[in-house]
Amino acid sequence: MERERKRKWLRRLPAVLALAFLAPAVLLWTVFHIYYREFYRAASAAFPIPGLAENFVPQGIESCGNGEFLLSGYISTSGFSRLYYISADGAARFIRVVDQEGNSLSSHSGGICTNGPYTYLAGGRGRCYVLSSADIFDQTSHEANVLGVLETDNAASFCCLTEDHLLVGEYEYGRFRTAASHHITTPSGDRNTAVMLSYPLDGTKPFGVEPEPDRAYSLPGRIQGACATDDGRIVLSASSFLNSSQLLLYDRQSVVQGSHGIYWNDGSPIPIFFLDTGSCVDVLHLPPYSEEAVYVDGRVYVLFESAANRFQFGKFTGGQYLYRLRLPEWEQPDESSAP
Repeated sequence: MERERKRKWLRRLPAVLALAFLAPAVLLWTVFHIYYREFYRAASAAFPIPGLAENFVPQGIESCGNGEFLLSGYISTSGFSRLYYISADGAARFIRVVDQEGNSLSSHSGGICTNGPYTYLAGGRGRCYVLSSADIFDQTSHEANVLGVLETDNAASFCCLTEDHLLVGEYEYGRFRTAASHHITTPSGDRNTAVMLSYPLDGTKPFGVEPEPDRAYSLPGRIQGACATDDGRIVLSASSFLNSSQLLLYDRQSVVQGSHGIYWNDGSPIPIFFLDTGSCVDVLHLPPYSEEAVYVDGRVYVLFESAANRFQFGKFTGGQYLYRLRLPEWEQPDESSAP
């Protein structure tokens, strides 16, 4: 009798272990989908993020048109940069970034954006790498060569394009420190701690961009990415360790027509504009660990790093997908000026 009881218990053991494993995961999924229910109701999954099983940590996203995207990030176990080109059917092609010495680029690669023959990759430590777009868009290619480096007067954590400028911003929070001169009290009384620099695009210049910025933007801390919409808003993606993420929405016209100051870029004065509570028109709350965002055809696509092997918990909350959502309606100003 006793032996039979033991046999029954042993037969049930796999089910008990499976339940013990699944229960916390189900609880975590439930808590996230209740607490962030507004996000999950408004957003839909566009496609799975590739490379997570190979220790890829996603950081940046760019739309390449026709439903195709470019993702940037790094491999947590090696520190090497990694790109993925996502086709419209969801197929992913990995791309190794090769430095000017022919080695794999070692960089905490952040945001990414493309400008004709050049692709810009924020590499941290004041370096925005310029890659060959031809390498990236070649469907048979698995390598992208670094053509040069744009040295910036900030940490160069993320980047994006507007109609006529390359914007390179920096992340500030915790151990990620920025220069003391970037800590500014804004006209609204906010204490901003990061700077985004704006470089004019110029096809006659090396790498398609002026080497010096013509304006700057003061940003709050925790900013992981930025993009501009076609209805006059600036979107900042904000996140930090174990805190909720936010999409901060700003009125572009209020930013550029409001009070501004002087920023000294490597000894030269340029105007600096402020993204603060005075120009913020809405805040959307998201799950933790949002990264870069991009605006495409009326929707914002948001990338998360929470499902990377480095962090894990996003595997149980839906963080393994790129999400898209429409922004809330707002009353657009009669006139707007782009950054």
